[in-house]
Amino acid sequence: MKNNNNIEPKIMPETNPKEINELKNTFRVASENIIAQTIERMKKTTPNRPKEMEYFDEIANLFGKRTKELDQAKAEGKKIVGYTCLFAPLELILAAGAIPVRINSGWYDTSKLGDRVVPVEVCPIIRSTIGAKMIEFSPFIEQSDAIIAVLTCDGMTKLSEILGDYKQILAMSTPRVKDSPQSLKFWTAEIKQIKDNLEKLTGNKITSKTLKAAILKTQRATRAFRRLQNLRKDNSVIFGRDAMLVNQAYMWDDIDRWTEKTDALCDELERRVQSKKWVCPSDTPRVMLTGTPIFWPDNWKLPSLIEEGTPQGVLVADELCSSERLLYDPVGIDEWTMDDMFNAIGERYLMASTCPCFTSKDGNEDRINWVLNKVKENHVQGVIYCVVRGCMLYAMEHTKLKRALDKVKIPVYYLDTDYTREDAGQLKTRIEAFLEMLNAQIDL
Repeated sequence: MKNNNNIEPKIMPETNPKEINELKNTFRVASENIIAQTIERMKKTTPNRPKEMEYFDEIANLFGKRTKELDQAKAEGKKIVGYTCLFAPLELILAAGAIPVRINSGWYDTSKLGDRVVPVEVCPIIRSTIGAKMIEFSPFIEQSDAIIAVLTCDGMTKLSEILGDYKQILAMSTPRVKDSPQSLKFWTAEIKQIKDNLEKLTGNKITSKTLKAAILKTQRATRAFRRLQNLRKDNSVIFGRDAMLVNQAYMWDDIDRWTEKTDALCDELERRVQSKKWVCPSDTPRVMLTGTPIFWPDNWKLPSLIEEGTPQGVLVADELCSSERLLYDPVGIDEWTMDDMFNAIGERYLMASTCPCFTSKDGNEDRINWVLNKVKENHVQGVIYCVVRGCMLYAMEHTKLKRALDKVKIPVYYLDTDYTREDAGQLKTRIEAFLEMLNAQIDL
């Protein structure tokens, strides 16, 4: 299989075109069924599910409405820029007149194909994304004219090389020590290099006018995003898996429309607060989820098991870079000059990040403090720490976070899993045992 430039891949194995078509068609049917079944299950198992979730159910079909819109945008000459990590500065993509989409794969089936390229010990998010590219399965990867690859871990670094067989890669290196005097200078230089690369890709100059408009766009989205998270702090007006779906839709939806629809959802939830219309009893254990990012659609088993089990829990918060960390911190502007806007973007994407790829003078306490604040603000009664096998960064952070939560007497349960459906029964038993323990504490 050759790339768009008719160059033989350096890393990817040769895949028979017939096999590509067969697997792509088979996996697509399976994926569309999983998406439909998951949404139907969420509807059936959620009393008083918000009506405004209907829009997000529709946009959750990764082969549906949004994919067609992106095809039309490309036909009109727009550039699509994929990205692998939330460090990618979306404001610059938007200011260059391009459309951002996150390309990390949540498909289980394609992770098995990725095993042909990298060892099974590698993070399944990486393997699944590789497998999706092997058979041209992911609409967003295929539609991307270039991919911003942020080199946060070894897996993401090598993924950029592998995808480079097929796509133009705009690599960004993150500093390891976040609060050193040189780090922000280094990161700002990376931001400016991405600006130059995006201008070359799109043929559009990023001006103070277009950059300001892009920042205002994401600030409006941030306000809607924060409004949704704030509504979950004290009342169970929406299940966490629904809120996570709304959060993730931001990664591929039209941002203005996403903001409008999220605000409409919040309007409905505010009415529910006034009428005390909840999705679960008030004594349902309040759980926070942290660890490796979870991606729609196949890898939705954990939030589903937490909120559908007997006993049942409710996800009131998370600390996932695929959910609540997406838009938590806005770009803060003092003056609308190019220098100030670039500095503000650099600070927003670096200094506000709680990614475990960093260390710091104080041992990366930012993440610990962020979690402790969320636990307090959202009245969290227990934390589930989920790690997919091969994700060393989050696995190694568990002990430190558990120690901090032990001090404030918040139970932490460590779950390890893979991109597979086969361990759902085992996970269900373990999660229910944890929720029973939380129930017992609540009854005391």
